[in-house]
Amino acid sequence: MTEVNPTVRTSTQLPVSEEKYTASSRVNTHYSFTAPGSYFLPSLPSTDPATFDPTTTNFGLISQSYESDSSLPLLHFGDHHVGKPTDWQRFDHHLKTLNTQADADTSYHILYLARHGQGYHNLAESYYGPAAWDCHWAELDGDPDPASTISWSDAHLSKLGQRQAQEQSKFWIFQLSKQGMPPPHTWFVSPMNRACKTLEITFQPLVETGIVQGWKPTVKEYLRETNGIHTCDRRSPRSVIADTFPQYTIESNFTEQDELWDPIYRETDKAHTHRAALVLDDILSSIPPEETDYISITAHGGMINAILRAIGHRQFTVRVGSAIAVLVKAEKLDGKRPEQHFGNGVVKPDCVEDPLKAGLPGYKSLKDYVDGVEAGA
Repeated sequence: MTEVNPTVRTSTQLPVSEEKYTASSRVNTHYSFTAPGSYFLPSLPSTDPATFDPTTTNFGLISQSYESDSSLPLLHFGDHHVGKPTDWQRFDHHLKTLNTQADADTSYHILYLARHGQGYHNLAESYYGPAAWDCHWAELDGDPDPASTISWSDAHLSKLGQRQAQEQSKFWIFQLSKQGMPPPHTWFVSPMNRACKTLEITFQPLVETGIVQGWKPTVKEYLRETNGIHTCDRRSPRSVIADTFPQYTIESNFTEQDELWDPIYRETDKAHTHRAALVLDDILSSIPPEETDYISITAHGGMINAILRAIGHRQFTVRVGSAIAVLVKAEKLDGKRPEQHFGNGVVKPDCVEDPLKAGLPGYKSLKDYVDGVEAGA
């Protein structure tokens, strides 16, 4: 198939002004981010994103010794010594040591970056193929087949996506109870339904059993997926999000209607990276320092890629329904993050083949394909 190349337009529309949507624009500070390597497997060039599995690799933590090990207190339960610390307990002590030894404007943080489970938009793209999806199907609200009810506007989780989140929940229980991995101190989530639902399914059981306490996720507008054209990346109204996820806090200045999504232009990688830096500025500026050691972010593949670019981490595609941990060094700087202008973004690519003829062989329709997947075929 001939490669499809989008056309770049230069009129000003995306991204929107940072003054309106992110709290960091109200504070006279921003951060320089770096990603110290050799702590987690995703930072290593030898780690293949296609095969990396956090559930079989202790969340990717590399087992190693630290200079801080010599100052790690013995672990006790009551009056009894309970043995040597786990790799995560030693790393946690190392992280605390880094922050204790750092100057007043430098801090270290772990970001638990989770990608939502499979959504119906993922199924549709798999069925039609990336080229037909980008040039035609992604701008529709859902399957136009009268016999189908498949929708991908603010796409919801598929049945497989829900199971993926359930498996992540079991994994978190194991990590916290058996590996000594510290739980997040704070939780942030994209406003998209699939991300909010993934977070809910993953952590609600931990909250109900008392394994995790103080769970009050914050919905942040700027954690959304690459913006524009694709209706799966157009969020629901604020009131719908609040009614669907009443346990979540929605950040201030979050508008009722989605004022960021544009039907003509799609956000560029540079614009998305800038947005990721803004939201990290916002997060670190808006919560107490003692709550920033371990930060949970549940979002999207594109958003996670943008965060990795913003912190200087190597590119690492997180699979649907999976997660990675990264260490971030943040150095506080005076003044707001310099404003940048990226133009309008990119327009929808032209179709080089008839998108109405796209589809996986062996299936009569998208509905037939989705029904098969949902049935476990």
